[in-house]
Amino acid sequence: MKWRAAFLAAAVLLAVSLAVPAFAAESGGQLDDCIHLWIRDMVVRPGEDIDVEVHISNVTGWGVMAFEGKICWCDIPAGLLQYERCRPGPVIRDSGWNMGACGECEDNCITFAAAGTQPLQGEGVFKILTFHVSANAKPCMCCSLWFDYMYLYDPEQPLNVCLEGGEVCIEHCDVYGMISAWFCYYDCGRQYYCFPLEGARVHLSECGDGPVATTYTNSKGMFAFECLWPHDDQVLVDDCGYCVEVDYCRMPDAAVTSYDAALILKYLVCMESLTRCPLPGCGSLDESGGSVYPQRIAADVNCTGAITAYDASLILQYVVGLLPAFPCPDPWVWISLNCTWCSTNCPARFEIIGIYKGDVSGKSCPDQDAVLPSPAVMKLGIPRHDGDFVEIPVLVQGADEVYSVQFDLEYNHSALTLVDVRTAGLTTGYTSVYNEIGGVLKVAMAGAESFDGQGRVAVVRFAKTGGRIPVASARVAIVDALLNETTPVIEGRTFDAEIVSFGLGPVSPNPFTEGTVIRYTAPRASQVSLAIYNVNGQLVRTVHDGYVEAGTHSVAWDGSDSNGVKVARGVYFCHMNTDGFSATEKVVLLQ
Repeated sequence: MKWRAAFLAAAVLLAVSLAVPAFAAESGGQLDDCIHLWIRDMVVRPGEDIDVEVHISNVTGWGVMAFEGKICWCDIPAGLLQYERCRPGPVIRDSGWNMGACGECEDNCITFAAAGTQPLQGEGVFKILTFHVSANAKPCMCCSLWFDYMYLYDPEQPLNVCLEGGEVCIEHCDVYGMISAWFCYYDCGRQYYCFPLEGARVHLSECGDGPVATTYTNSKGMFAFECLWPHDDQVLVDDCGYCVEVDYCRMPDAAVTSYDAALILKYLVCMESLTRCPLPGCGSLDESGGSVYPQRIAADVNCTGAITAYDASLILQYVVGLLPAFPCPDPWVWISLNCTWCSTNCPARFEIIGIYKGDVSGKSCPDQDAVLPSPAVMKLGIPRHDGDFVEIPVLVQGADEVYSVQFDLEYNHSALTLVDVRTAGLTTGYTSVYNEIGGVLKVAMAGAESFDGQGRVAVVRFAKTGGRIPVASARVAIVDALLNETTPVIEGRTFDAEIVSFGLGPVSPNPFTEGTVIRYTAPRASQVSLAIYNVNGQLVRTVHDGYVEAGTHSVAWDGSDSNGVKVARGVYFCHMNTDGFSATEKVVLLQ
């Protein structure tokens, strides 16, 4: 008996499946196995009459001869939608059906029924429900509509129906935008790129009133205020009638350098226009009808409305810590670039550029091109001792169009006392300033003319607190540096002892067979001659004759004479001669 019941059930299922047309193949509907009805979503204004459309997929071939259904809508918020009437859509009318019947059998629901003598044909608007939207509706109020039931008959057999409700929402605005740093660079003069500022605090306000919402920008500099009512009666800065203000942004790391001061000095003598990257926008950005240049805004660090040499002075003082902050109350200047091409209707879009006072070059943006094409080298020279004082030169190699120098020296202030810092050599004539903070000397220099090559850029003078001291206990080192706004390669030096006089030796190895190295020292830059003599006092070879900087030096001798011929084994003498000093070291050559 069990197998017989199973057979009968299978037969019934087969009959039902044969009664349902191949909807997907014949009609191209939205679903394969059902007639699909859905309610169109709408965004509306308070107080207006609206038509809510009920759509149906292609019913051609389904043999629909009658239908009845029920649609309900929200009761909270109460009275948001007030039903007025219903009427058939084109699918019903074009199929030659009558209007059918609609009625409210219960609150917030409409029941309808209709029948025809020919099957429904086509797809599109099935029913149209007219509602009045409450005038008391608030922005972003939404009301859901759903099918309580829906039956379509062929002719009395209920067909397979898929239903999807909709939503009516009160009109609103989404205000979004980006906060970016001012520095832009151009791709072939056509495209500009600005860099996002993360963590900027953004306020949304009804223009002229206090903020109604606050948010922070994400890692892409983006912010968003969603679901807002458009204030068309306001003095508009965009089509939604809202104002966006920024009152906070994290300070860029090392955004202001001595190079910014150099740019100002160049600008004042007509060597620099400070017009790189005018802010893009629609129409004029200021009352005079001209362009706003971020560099010029950043250069006016005391907010007087003019760029002067005093601005360069303030920047140098700020860099070394003599000035804790610029005289302007807020280091950031915010400019809105909202444009008519961004949006003609809601949602509104803003773009706000943040300009940091003092950052004339735009270093607050990490991806900018380096000002210095290739890294140079910065290092300390050999100290020059003068009784109870010591002078240490700061040297640069490989400089290329450098307008500013900035470096930090770390030193043992228990052994050394800072006396002064002077420009020297390459930076002669530059404006310089320095400051000592807890054993770290901060130095900044800027000029309107650039320098290249190698040489001294500064001389730092210290007083010795204990007379003759080991250099190791009075360590001086460059710990940070910038040439323009590029970090040079910093080379350190280590000295085993103070160099207070000329000296020759040691010579090593000694005796030697293949070659030896002769070392000598000079306390100051001097002309030095080193020559090899035999036991008869005859000159064998001059291994060095020229100018040397102060410090420890070495020269190699391979045991050959001036003609490159290997000399005989025996005893030789290395003689050093310089400014008021001479010395001799014995050298033994073995075969």
